Amino acid sequence: MNILFKCDHSKFIGLGHLNRSQALAKVFKQNNHKCFFLGLKPGIIKKNIISKTDEKKDLDFTERFIKKKKINIVVKDIYSLSFKWEQKISNLAFLVVIGDYNNIKHYCNIYINYHYNWFKKNNYKNLKKKTCKKLIGPKYSIIKDLSFKKKINFKNKTISFYMGGADKNMFMLKLTNIFKKIDYKDFKKIFLLNSNHLKNKNLMKNLSRMKNVKVLKNKTQNFHQLINSSNLCISAAGQTMLEQLSLKKNCLIFPQNDFQKKIIRLLKKTNVVSLISSFKKINYQLINRLVLKKKLRTDLFNKSGKYLIYRAIISQQKSYK
Repeated sequence: MNILFKCDHSKFIGLGHLNRSQALAKVFKQNNHKCFFLGLKPGIIKKNIISKTDEKKDLDFTERFIKKKKINIVVKDIYSLSFKWEQKISNLAFLVVIGDYNNIKHYCNIYINYHYNWFKKNNYKNLKKKTCKKLIGPKYSIIKDLSFKKKINFKNKTISFYMGGADKNMFMLKLTNIFKKIDYKDFKKIFLLNSNHLKNKNLMKNLSRMKNVKVLKNKTQNFHQLINSSNLCISAAGQTMLEQLSLKKNCLIFPQNDFQKKIIRLLKKTNVVSLISSFKKINYQLINRLVLKKKLRTDLFNKSGKYLIYRAIISQQKSYK
């Protein structure tokens, strides 16, 4: 079968949608299906909200692609395309939607939302196709295969920093303002920067003056090895947070928008993450305590969730008319 992953990435929307689509596509490829990736129609600015005119252009663009490549299944993981777009595409192919919010209307054959204790029965009313199969909760997490060499034995206690592929609020600058202080000189600090960070002169100046630091530009092949070798991971509440938790790492989370704030408050109740409401509350005592904290034991998110999703899609698609 031919599978189309409709997702995108940019300096505005980050890499999360692309990363989880790639993780799911890998399972399809392992089972000898042909996978295609298609972003928004060229010329449309890649943001989470687009105009009705641009959506119509993208719909025509996507419909032509589906017919040309004889696509059987479309997996949509992109916020900017609406309910009406989904209705139109559902007439051409079996539609799977990967969602994050719980108050958005969808029209699809399968709906996936893996956030902890978030999408509840009263939210089912937003899934307008009567036969829609619902894959809800951490059981259906989409996490990359985290295979890497053994841990790196750093001489010092180590902290990794990653604020996603966008970081529109420039949280990384605020973190470097804090961790450049002499109090933190004995910690090994690993900063993974995105393209927006590399353009920020103040951030780069802070890093150049910091002691005991390793700077990485965009994601590297040994990214997960470095995370696994860290005593504490400081990040946003996106896809990388799930990867860190699946590695049972201690996490200090800074949500970057209202949605992430809601998600992380629910997750904090399980004691698998630490949450701080303000950068002003960071101090040496807090960081040292988190660095020395015992390793997590809880497997809250399912590393094999993508395989459950694959089987559900194949099973449901067979009966699709």
